[in-house]
Amino acid sequence: MTRLITLVLLVFTLVQSASAGGPWPRKKNSGYAQLGFTYVGYSSFYNHEGKITSLRRPVTDFTSQLYLDYGLTDRLTMTANLPFKYVSTADRISSADTTYFQDTIQSGSLFGLNNVMLGFKYNIIKKKVLFSAGLNVEANVAKYDSISALRTGANTWVFHPYLSVGTSFFSGKLYTLLDAGYRVRLNNYSHEADFNFELGYSWNQKTYFILNVAGRFSMQNGSFDNNVTTMVNPSDSTITTIHPNGRDLHTSLYTNNQQFIGYGLKFIQKIKKVQINAAVYIGSGQMVAAAPSYNLGVAYEW
Repeated sequence: MTRLITLVLLVFTLVQSASAGGPWPRKKNSGYAQLGFTYVGYSSFYNHEGKITSLRRPVTDFTSQLYLDYGLTDRLTMTANLPFKYVSTADRISSADTTYFQDTIQSGSLFGLNNVMLGFKYNIIKKKVLFSAGLNVEANVAKYDSISALRTGANTWVFHPYLSVGTSFFSGKLYTLLDAGYRVRLNNYSHEADFNFELGYSWNQKTYFILNVAGRFSMQNGSFDNNVTTMVNPSDSTITTIHPNGRDLHTSLYTNNQQFIGYGLKFIQKIKKVQINAAVYIGSGQMVAAAPSYNLGVAYEW
């Protein structure tokens, strides 16, 4: 049976206006600004084998963020994202199967920036079918608490070149787009390949229903081990592995070698220059939380 999974890592790319993503550029001096919120609560995750595994402590993950698209020229669009996260683990300890986690770590909470993003997208072909290329850079500004293993983002800079193609049909009532990219990550994190596909429909250019499929796949080329920890016995110098799978897996927040395929449904309502959007995402993967992601945003377009 397919389980539900959170797609927290895709929040800023998936929860946007239909006209904010894809190959379509912003006109010069025009823009799109959004205040968005995402909530995820989960008590299990997909382990490295893709199996549902109970966590010892339930996790709460809440994101609030400011997103901006701005047209520098009629073909060059600047994109920025300023995300803040609140993450916490509960005091109560799960009594579920503990085969995977034979111990636990201290509960706690953490608030701070996620990986701040700045990007540029250039429209190469602007005809019936549009084609654009872009580069996003994510800054390593996230917080980490070694006691609770809570993270507000990955401990790495990310350089993300991508290509985007899209078109519309039936006088703009139906549109589709495909983004594909490669995420270069530092600090011994594995690189990643990703894609994002959308199919949207609107009968009045004001109300949109959008189907989304997105994925991210680890290249498995990074040596970061999710903070596996060992203990040396002073009496005989033997080494015991305390967290053989890594301390970070106790929360599954921004661990190395995460990968997933997710499916989303978005709704957008335009009211003059104001837009209200909502979305929910499900799917499956490895090293990611097993719970749905709920998203809500309010945007202004000029």
